[in-house]
Amino acid sequence: MVMVMTGMKPILNTLLLLVFGVLSSYTINAQGSLCSDIEPFCAGEERLTFPNSNMTNSTQINGEVGPDYGCLLKQPYPAWFFLQIEDSGNLNFRISQAENRDGSGAPLDVDFVVWGPFERGDEYCNATSLNANNIVDCSYLDNAVENMSIPNAQANEIYVVVITNFQQLPGFISLEQTSSQGSTDCSILDLDLGNMISVCDENEYTIDGTTEEAGKYEWFVFNDSTSQYDLIPGEDGPTLTVTTSGNYKLIVTDVIENKTEEDNVTVTFYDSPEIGEVANLPVCVDGAEFVDLNDLSGDLLAPNTGENSNYEIYFYETREDIEAGNRITNAQAFPFVEGKTIYAEVVDSDSGCRSEVEDFELKTFDFPEFSLAENTILCVDENMNLLKTISIGKDLGSGYFYEWKDGEQIISTEPVLDLEELPENSEISVTIEHPESGCMLEFFTNTIAVAGPENVSIEISGSDFGDGYTVEANTDDFIGKDFALLVYRLDNGMWQDSNIFNSVTPGSHTVSVRDLNGCGAATSDSFFLVGYPRFFTPNSDGYNDNWNLISDNNISIKRLYIFDRYGKLLTRLNPSNKGWDGTYNGNDLPADDYWFRVEFVDEKTGEYQEYMSNFTLMR
Repeated sequence: MVMVMTGMKPILNTLLLLVFGVLSSYTINAQGSLCSDIEPFCAGEERLTFPNSNMTNSTQINGEVGPDYGCLLKQPYPAWFFLQIEDSGNLNFRISQAENRDGSGAPLDVDFVVWGPFERGDEYCNATSLNANNIVDCSYLDNAVENMSIPNAQANEIYVVVITNFQQLPGFISLEQTSSQGSTDCSILDLDLGNMISVCDENEYTIDGTTEEAGKYEWFVFNDSTSQYDLIPGEDGPTLTVTTSGNYKLIVTDVIENKTEEDNVTVTFYDSPEIGEVANLPVCVDGAEFVDLNDLSGDLLAPNTGENSNYEIYFYETREDIEAGNRITNAQAFPFVEGKTIYAEVVDSDSGCRSEVEDFELKTFDFPEFSLAENTILCVDENMNLLKTISIGKDLGSGYFYEWKDGEQIISTEPVLDLEELPENSEISVTIEHPESGCMLEFFTNTIAVAGPENVSIEISGSDFGDGYTVEANTDDFIGKDFALLVYRLDNGMWQDSNIFNSVTPGSHTVSVRDLNGCGAATSDSFFLVGYPRFFTPNSDGYNDNWNLISDNNISIKRLYIFDRYGKLLTRLNPSNKGWDGTYNGNDLPADDYWFRVEFVDEKTGEYQEYMSNFTLMR
C-alpha cells in the first residue's frame, strides 16, 4: 500500500495536517513495481516523501514489457503511481531523490515519464494506453531533482507516472507541487482513519472518512460495558464530529461494486502543557565549553500546576529542527556558543500535545557596566586627614548584593562606599553577587593619599633677543606627588599637562599648578621677562607712540642704538627714558623697518651680550 493519502478528502485543516504528519513518518514497502500494482498519490499542500524502489524492497529490477517509456532508455526499479486532477490548470511538480528522508546525504539520480490523460475506469496498464502519443512529460537527465509538467490538466483526468531509480540505491523520493495553478485530488481512495488521534486544546474533532467509491456510511462507538461497537443513530455521512474521547469505527460500502471496508480510530482529548517564560541562560565563567540546558527546566515547567511525570522538555537548535523533530540529545552538556538561540517546548509524552515554543540565548552573564579605578585618590592635608568624603562604586539596581572590605574587614554592604577617613589598608575590594544567575564578580582598588602642591618654582631660559623665552614650572615635594594629576597654565591661559611653556612673551607673568583630583593648587610669584616690541605707531594717539625695550632690573642696558635699513645711525637711546618717537633731527621718519643694537649685562650671570634685530614703524 502506497503511503500517500489513501482515501479520505480532508474537511478540516487539522485532519489534513494529521494525514500528512502520518505519511511523513510512515515506512512502506516497495511502491507499485508493476503497473498492475499501481498506487494512487497526490501532491496536496505539503511535500510528500516516501521510500524509493530498490534492491532491498523490490524484485522488479527493470521496467515491464509493453509500455512505451519514451526518453527512459533504462527503467531500473520502477515505481508506478496514478494521480487524479481536482482543479484544472497547468500543474508543475518537483521530484527529487536523496539518500535520507530529509533530503540530506547523497543525491540520487531520478527519472520519470508521465502518460495521459485517461478517464476513471480506463485500462491504464497496457501498451495501447501507455504509448508514445500519450506521453505528456519525460526526463532522463543525470539529476537528483526533476521538474514534471502536466499542461492544461482538466478536472477528473487521470495521469499515470513511473519514477525510476537509475543508481539502484536505497533512498527516498520527494514530490511537491510548485505551481499555484490546478491541484490533484487527495481524496482517500482506501479507507484509513488512522490508529490514535490526540486532540489538543479543542472541544470537538471531526473524523473524516470520505471515500469516493462509498455510497453508504455507518459510524459506531465502542461500549466499554459490553465490549462491542454501538451504532451511532443518524450518523450516516462521511464525517463524524465527536466531543468526547473514545474509540470510533466506520463501515463504508461501495454500492456499485458491493464492497465493504471498515476501520476504527481512537480519539482522545487533551489540554496542551504550558511553558514558562525564561530570559537568557547565563554562563558565569568566560571560556566555558558546555552548558546544561536542563538548568531552565524548573522555569519552563512552572506554569503547569500539579505533578505530571509525563511532561518532557525538548530543546532544539533551529525552528526547522522543531518541524523535523530533531531535538537536542545532549542537553545536559551542550556546547556553549555565545549568543546562540535555543528553542524549547514542553511535550506531554502520553498525548504528544505540545506547548508553544519558548526561545532563549546562551550568554556569558553580563553584569551591568561596573569597574573600580586601579588607584583611588584620597585628598589629605599634611596631617593625613581626609579633606573631603570620597564615594566609590555604583548601584547596579535590584537583585545584586555587595560586600566592601578594607583588607579582610567588611566595612559596608551598600552599593556605594563612602570613605570619610583613610582606610587601614591600601587595598579595598568589593564582591558583587547576583543570586538569580549564581554569578559573582570581585573588584579591587588601591587607595592613595595625595596632599596637592603648595609652592611653585620657576626656571627661565632663552631670551626675547633670540629664540624666545622658555619657562619651566616645578612644585615642591608633597604627599602622593607621584600619583597627582598636575596641570599647568601661564597667567590666565589654557591649562596644559606639560610644565614647560615655550615662546613666552616679555612682560610680567605667573604660573599656576593644580591637581585634577581636586587635592590642591598653587601659584608662583610674579616674574618679569625682558624684551622688545615688534612695532610702534608714533601718531600721538597715546598708544605705542614710542619704541623702547621692555626691561626690568635683571638686565643692565649699556648701549641702545637705532639705525635705518641702510645702517645709518639715527639715535642712541637711554632705556630709562620714554624711548624713540620715530623722528630724526625733529622730522618724522617714514613708515619702514628699522634696526636696533643693544649691549647689555645679565645681572644674574654677569654675562655681557650684544643683540641686534629689527622692528617696524607704522603710520
